Amino acid sequence: MSVEAVEPRYALGGTISFDDARRHRLMGGKCAGCGAKVFPKPKICSSCWSTEQEDVALATRGKLYSFSVVHAARKGWPSPYAIAYVDLEDGVRICAPLEGDVANPPPLDTPVELIVGTLRTDADGVTVLSHRFKPVTEAR
Repeated sequence: MSVEAVEPRYALGGTISFDDARRHRLMGGKCAGCGAKVFPKPKICSSCWSTEQEDVALATRGKLYSFSVVHAARKGWPSPYAIAYVDLEDGVRICAPLEGDVANPPPLDTPVELIVGTLRTDADGVTVLSHRFKPVTEAR
């Protein structure tokens, strides 16, 4: 009996890759016209309207800008959970789940780093992964 490797299922395809050390990278877009970086990669730049968008690896660390605790989750999602805005070190602001104890969330401006974890389970029972952030506990 052969066991085939199953590719992970991501909520937003093409947004997670790996660097040379096999660490997760968050992939976004960089406008070829004005250089604006965004997540996820758009078809059209919201700053200059250019349709020329390049793939770019975004920073994996940032600071917690804001968050909200969600108590009534969608079907298949664990609850409660925290959803946060994170200001990445390269200037991109991103919305993502926040790891940790929602009853004792970290203060704003806490350093956070990218991880990949379970977002939900789909109707077929398959785990869907997503980018998320967790407070940094070790020194840089």
